[in-house]
Amino acid sequence: MEEKITRIKLWSEGKKQGPVSIHLDLSNRCNLTCKFCWQRSHERMGLVDYSNELSEEKLLSTVKEAADLGVQDWLISGGGEPFIRTDTTIRVMKEIKRYHMFGDIITNGTLFRGKDIEELVKVKWDRIRVSMNGPNKEMHDFLVDKKGAFDKVITALKLIKRLQRKYENKLPEIGFNTVINCVNYKTFPELVKLLIKIRGSLINVQTIILYDEKEKEWTLNKDQRKEFNKIIKKVLKITRRHNIHTNIGEYLSEDVVDKSSELGKMNTLMETNYKGFIGSHCFEPWYLVTIRANGIVGSCRLFGDKGTSIQNKSLKQIWFGSYYSRIRKRLINHDLPDYCKNCGANEFLENQRIREELIKAIKNGK
Repeated sequence: MEEKITRIKLWSEGKKQGPVSIHLDLSNRCNLTCKFCWQRSHERMGLVDYSNELSEEKLLSTVKEAADLGVQDWLISGGGEPFIRTDTTIRVMKEIKRYHMFGDIITNGTLFRGKDIEELVKVKWDRIRVSMNGPNKEMHDFLVDKKGAFDKVITALKLIKRLQRKYENKLPEIGFNTVINCVNYKTFPELVKLLIKIRGSLINVQTIILYDEKEKEWTLNKDQRKEFNKIIKKVLKITRRHNIHTNIGEYLSEDVVDKSSELGKMNTLMETNYKGFIGSHCFEPWYLVTIRANGIVGSCRLFGDKGTSIQNKSLKQIWFGSYYSRIRKRLINHDLPDYCKNCGANEFLENQRIREELIKAIKNGK
């Protein structure tokens, strides 16, 4: 956060900075068909591009470019499942660490090979977040639509811990990434206890991103949202006692949970009375690059296909080029792109934190 605030403040003073973070999708292909995944809606609309994946050569050169621009951290996610391209994914992860950047990956955890886990422990990859959507195999396997998925994840996580002991290395940090839905919302205390049992240290939660009405069947209804509020308080007691990092406390805001459960309503939370740069509805275009599996680059996770391609451009050309300049101008002028109405609760809450910290930094002259 500190580096984000420093660079965003410099941008506000007219001093252009490189990006802080890169979110990379290595593939849209996946071996699971999670019932609430955004890909289900995109498949229905014919919007998923399973071809034209960035070449390994281009991916590795982009890592070097990122290091040259001062990028500090990477999140490899989806899209689909990163380890569908296992060899390429491992090489990209090792290259990120070769340039001493922080590496985070979100994976469904079912495609790990023992030798790959050992490589990641040896190079001190920083964080692995496994998509875990239930505290037992019955619930998790149902939600991801794959029998045996839960057992594969637990086996992989136990191997990571064994190898950490072998190499006397505390990395990678292990965490769960969990989507709140009407099937699993009551089980979050048990989910945290499972994380503690496998010696993980963080759980990141998010609501379902709605692209059409079909996904709404998996969201919480009004009564469930009230009940979940009480469950969150129970979870926070457990996480505090065991020093587990989590963002679940942010979902005590019923307004955020309500709006993220209503199609096209998130942008109604983005109104601000601030003018100029500080009043920008979103700060992601000043610190974040999102690279889709087919090379389309955009300013956030939800930009659709209206970005620009890195296939034949450099990262620097894109970051300081016309696409990003246009998006930054629109956000400062409160001219929100259409996709902002589908913003995720996590992204919205992060922008709220950034605005608060940025105001403090400007007042303190830091």
